[in-house]
Amino acid sequence: MKILKVLAGLLSIVIVLIVAAVIIIPLVVDPNDYRDEIVAEVKRTTGRDLQINGDIALSVFPWLGLELGELKLSNAKGFGDAPFASIKQAAVRVQLMPLLSKQVEVDTVLLDGLNLNLAKAKDGQTNWDDLASAGKEQTYSHQTKSERRAASKDAATDSKAAMPLAGLAIGGVNVSNANVSWRDDSSGQQVSIQQFNLEIGAIMPGQPVDLKLDFVVDNQAPAIKANIQLSGSPHLNIKMDQLDISKLMLSVDAKGDLLNGKPVKLKLETGVALDLSKEQLNLNALQLDADGLALNGDLVANNLNSEPAFGGELKLADLNLREWLVRHDLPLPETADATVLTRVAMTATVNGTPRNLDVTKLALVLDDSNLTGNLKVNNLAAVMPAVNFDLNVDAIDLDRYLPPPTDESAPAKTGRTTTAPAKEPTQSKPKQTTTPASATTDAQPKSKQTASVAKKALQPEPELLPVKLLRQLDVNGIFYVGRLTVKKMLAEDVELKVKAKDGHLKVGQQVKSFYQGNLQGEVNIDVRGKEPQLQITKNLTNIQAEPLLQDLIDDGRLRGAGRFNANLKTRGNTEQAFRRNLNGDLGFRFEKGALKGIDLAQTIRETWAKIKGKPAPPASEKPETDFSELGGTAIITKGILVNKDLMAKSPFLRVDGKGKANLINEQLDYKLAATIVDSMEGQGSKDMEDLIGVPVPVKITGPFAQPKVRADREELAKRLFQGKADKKIEEIEEKLKGKLPDELKDKLKGLFR
Repeated sequence: MKILKVLAGLLSIVIVLIVAAVIIIPLVVDPNDYRDEIVAEVKRTTGRDLQINGDIALSVFPWLGLELGELKLSNAKGFGDAPFASIKQAAVRVQLMPLLSKQVEVDTVLLDGLNLNLAKAKDGQTNWDDLASAGKEQTYSHQTKSERRAASKDAATDSKAAMPLAGLAIGGVNVSNANVSWRDDSSGQQVSIQQFNLEIGAIMPGQPVDLKLDFVVDNQAPAIKANIQLSGSPHLNIKMDQLDISKLMLSVDAKGDLLNGKPVKLKLETGVALDLSKEQLNLNALQLDADGLALNGDLVANNLNSEPAFGGELKLADLNLREWLVRHDLPLPETADATVLTRVAMTATVNGTPRNLDVTKLALVLDDSNLTGNLKVNNLAAVMPAVNFDLNVDAIDLDRYLPPPTDESAPAKTGRTTTAPAKEPTQSKPKQTTTPASATTDAQPKSKQTASVAKKALQPEPELLPVKLLRQLDVNGIFYVGRLTVKKMLAEDVELKVKAKDGHLKVGQQVKSFYQGNLQGEVNIDVRGKEPQLQITKNLTNIQAEPLLQDLIDDGRLRGAGRFNANLKTRGNTEQAFRRNLNGDLGFRFEKGALKGIDLAQTIRETWAKIKGKPAPPASEKPETDFSELGGTAIITKGILVNKDLMAKSPFLRVDGKGKANLINEQLDYKLAATIVDSMEGQGSKDMEDLIGVPVPVKITGPFAQPKVRADREELAKRLFQGKADKKIEEIEEKLKGKLPDELKDKLKGLFR
């Protein structure tokens, strides 16, 4: 009994001492009395000035706590007078008695009015470098290297030997009205986080926690401002290695220069499952809505601590992209068809790492077109990543997506070509001494036109190839199109093989159905040197020329089926440079067709009529020259095409010719010899038998669009006369066969030449 009385007495003394401590300590000890010591210690260790403007409150029982009023910490030298950090109020409390049993029970942590100014100078120094170095110097200034290593080893041993907490509970965290600013003078970047508020509910292991977060991000260049809100209920297991959030919601309301001043609202909702032991993160039932642009799917990330990798399924819901861009004042591409870009949808399987992206099972819908295939992108961090692809499009009309044709870009319509021979030169009239009124009227417009042409000539030509981009390209892939329309040309079963690396681009083309024929070709572009080098090879077989030319230049002046091949080289980066430096060769042959716009038969009839002094026969409303065969080869040297073996055949004509085509200024200079081999009955004439077998000289000159066709009457008359003379001599020789010496025969023939 005596022992019990002693123990009871001791217990009473302990209780009295605790009660006394709880009552007396706050009365005796005032932490505000230590302001000067605290300020001095901060100055000694950091070199910064600390201002304690508010009260410091200390509590012991039942809560061991500390409450601070307004604090300010000065900035580093050279970073201005604004405080580096300041707070209006902070408070934290821990229950005292549970600490005796290693239970940590924390009341709600409060932090109000935090302002943090972070900055980097042009030389790369930040305004917290001195704080970090000061902490290290304070810790290790009195230790040698061996002592620091020993201390580090002891700390690690103590950490392993330390007994774990029996429990941890936090009543919550409340951060309000916080602001963080960042200024980088080396890059000019300025960004701030304003009105930062964080509310975390009671935190207990194994129990969900309510989380709410909202703040404003303000970036200066480019100017963009965003209101961000985040909410969810994180669930952390006892081991603290697994985190589950059944419904994480993020909303962003942004506007700025990048968005043309229009607000964009972004909403993200997903389930989160993080397993640190497996280094795995799952985002399930992910739903992203960017003001009508809806993306959903499931993603998994692995190897979080080593080499992160992700994969999953993504789906883009049907989107009217045109309306979405207009609604957000974003640039809308100018298209010939205003109804395109009204339906976009996509599904894909994605796998990747921070360096690579692999897209498989890609299915993209663009209006009436469907694209499927695979896409792989390597070296994502590079300026121009490496791209490999195998894509398939069922059908697409690219003309709908190209800009509408302008007056300058629209194909020139040549209209009807005049086929009548040029008029004979008439005697020149005396030059007038007075200027006609019409001449005076036309003078000014011609002057303006000349000035306009001169001004246009002085303007630099637009570059045709993006040289800088081509030098960076790293692409290898196959693109297949079932039905392709471009520049009005229709191609089916198109296969393009593209390979670009180190400034060399190669595009192989194979079209199995191209205007009832097929096409094979290759384009090589080399931009490694000072100016681009191009090499083009084309082989077209069984091509219907008329519809091809009609679609290509809006003028199907050649009709017939045949082949065309070309092997061309050029250099430069403007259209005129391409033409000036063009070299190579080509060949063609067409059968059972016609050359429209040029009527050689009519030209011969009109010339023959003038020679005989008869009126010219009426011209056809649709002039053309029929042929059973048309072919030739050509050599191109510095933009000048030289053709020496032009040949055309028809039931009544044989045409041989040679000439030049200046591809730089689009001018023709051809000489033809059209020989009648049969009666031209059915061609509008019955009395041209005298021309049978006589080559009729024809010249074709002038611009490609409207060439002039003229028969040389003088040369034709000489040939007709020579033909008759030769025939007469033959008759004389026949009658005087063996009676005329050879010398006399030669003189007789020379008499008529």
